Amino acid sequence: MAIPQLLWIWLLVAGTHGLEDGSMRLMDGNMANEGRVEIFYRGQWGTVCDDSWDLTDASVVCRALGFENATQALGSAAFGPGAGPIMLDDLECTGTEPSLADCRSRGWLNSNCQHEEDASVTCTSKTISYPAVHILDFSSELSTALSGVFDSQQSCDLSIQVWARGEEALSVCAHTLILSTNPEARDLLRESGSNVTMEVDAECVPVVRDFIRPLALLRTLLSRSELAVSSELALLKAVGAWGWENRASHEVIAGLLEEIRFPMMLPMDLFELQFNMSLFRDHEPLFRKKVLQALEFHTVPLRLLAQYRGLNFSEDTYRPRLYMAPTWSASVSGNIQNSWLAEKSRRSGFHSEYSYNTAYTQAPSDYRYHSYRSFQTPQHPSFLFHNMFLSWSLSYLPTVQSCWNYGFSCSSDEVPALGLTRSGYPDPAIGYENKALMLCSGSFVAAVTDFRGQKTPIPNTLSTNGSSNASLFSCPTGSFSSFYAVIRPFYLTNSSGVY
Repeated sequence: MAIPQLLWIWLLVAGTHGLEDGSMRLMDGNMANEGRVEIFYRGQWGTVCDDSWDLTDASVVCRALGFENATQALGSAAFGPGAGPIMLDDLECTGTEPSLADCRSRGWLNSNCQHEEDASVTCTSKTISYPAVHILDFSSELSTALSGVFDSQQSCDLSIQVWARGEEALSVCAHTLILSTNPEARDLLRESGSNVTMEVDAECVPVVRDFIRPLALLRTLLSRSELAVSSELALLKAVGAWGWENRASHEVIAGLLEEIRFPMMLPMDLFELQFNMSLFRDHEPLFRKKVLQALEFHTVPLRLLAQYRGLNFSEDTYRPRLYMAPTWSASVSGNIQNSWLAEKSRRSGFHSEYSYNTAYTQAPSDYRYHSYRSFQTPQHPSFLFHNMFLSWSLSYLPTVQSCWNYGFSCSSDEVPALGLTRSGYPDPAIGYENKALMLCSGSFVAAVTDFRGQKTPIPNTLSTNGSSNASLFSCPTGSFSSFYAVIRPFYLTNSSGVY
């Protein structure tokens, strides 16, 4: 790779990939704990007006950035006027909000101020600290041992009756010691006695045991490639949020970070971690090691990495998960309304895909049925291929006739199905293991199937009784709301024959 391009990768400071609306920063101060308040919204940074700006508002900013409190709420562009839009005006915070975006205000981009009125803060130099929390089962040896105790279903001191749809669906032998180490299952211990009743949705019954296993399950989950997330960066942020909420120990978080696939993040996102993620400060040596590993993956050709680093590209670290963000996926639907909603949510951000409500949103009258979608992806997650694209076509095939319409050959036993075709010629060192995801009610992935050749069958939405054509989770509505094709490239190695 040319030297200027390598330098460009290392000097990406101003990118906005990976930031969320409501992220905040301090600019142009002499110290890290002071400066002009800037907040991120819709892809850009902007300032905050000093109208009604007080210590309560300023403290929200300081605490969000890791400082204990605010000592000064400054106006009149005390650290110089900013640039770009003025995002918020007339703020009225209570002091408990995680971001200024959660405070009462005039709303985004609704202000009568000029940049001479930009708000600033001075925070205490003391950062927020929490007492150390030592949780019993987070060494790898003990965690494995506790998992073995749980799986044995012996010597239990707690019986959990799981109910679904008004009847008992499962009985689990459990241990209070093990449950106490799992923050997600701790609420079960609030009931007195040795018998606990747990009510769940019917589709959740198959995973109840996993839910109450030792927390080793969380690390096991992060180790899997069959994990549907918007991006690896989103998964890293989720780990950080989980650690914050549960006051997880340094060792616990370090173990989870080992399962994050840093090479699957873009170079600009990797660079910004040091500025935008508190986990970086707490685990800086680990982050720097992982980021360097990832940047080598993005900038050094496969042949050289294999020759001088001896890297095994069949390791999970170098293979993508089920990334549902638009860079690596596309969706179709057999329903007009759901098609429009799925496309609308993709344009506004991945998370909205799981929150749309057909009762409140109407598709335009001229919006057509989307059973077909063309899209492009990079050939590979490495930045070496960032401007080399492949074209794909995803088709919903409910009938034999629809197969013929889109150029597929299907028998009556093969429909309904999804079809995926590729145009273009990828690098011969790259293979693909593409997956199809079936979403139920836009809220959860009910089934994942492999594209074998150019097609994959759509499983039965209701049957979960062991049928070979049944979805993992039943879909109570009787039909899937949308279907995703997720493109998963990887470097071919001597041990992999998939292409």
